[in-house]
Amino acid sequence: MVSTREKILAFLQRRGAASAIELSQALKLTPANIRHHLRVLQKEGVIMPLCVGQKSSKGRPAGLFALRDQQKAHNLERLCSALLQYLRSATSPNDQEAYLRLIAQELVAEKGTSPTMTVTQRLILTIQILNEMSYKASWEAHREAPTIKFSHCPYASIIDSFPELCQMDRYLLETLMHFPIETLTTRQISPSGETLCRFRLRQSKPIS
Repeated sequence: MVSTREKILAFLQRRGAASAIELSQALKLTPANIRHHLRVLQKEGVIMPLCVGQKSSKGRPAGLFALRDQQKAHNLERLCSALLQYLRSATSPNDQEAYLRLIAQELVAEKGTSPTMTVTQRLILTIQILNEMSYKASWEAHREAPTIKFSHCPYASIIDSFPELCQMDRYLLETLMHFPIETLTTRQISPSGETLCRFRLRQSKPIS
């Protein structure tokens, strides 16, 4: 299944530039829905605003959006989509879970924390590693257990098609923290328009 963001990127690839209204009409989605996806893609650095285009129905100029040069120059998103689709279709659910865990471990293989560190030390280093990977992560102390928040998804352009990447994020945290992780929320839209994911440590059973 092709996600809305993939459709937006494909449309911009064909047209060169388009406004939110044009994309809304072409993809048969509401302008508000399109603007949400455009904000995410712009934060990802995949698209950029151009000069002002035609006026909208309310008389205000309609901004145009286009792909950034680097987005046109590579095919990484389609490659990742193809690989994930193959993983989904060629393996059983148990195998998929195992592969996602292995992928998460490989992503931080050279940056891992140590189980000999205190929980606070692991949290600090984990947040640093995640922010190097563009997660915009932070952590908070709570009476039950510390929580970790992501306010940016590095896979936003394909997450609609492959929500199992949220599961991979949990495995990523388990690898770094050496504790089981509980998912509290995924892809929750904040009042400011950020897409938030929250996780909580379950400290009763450390992972060896």
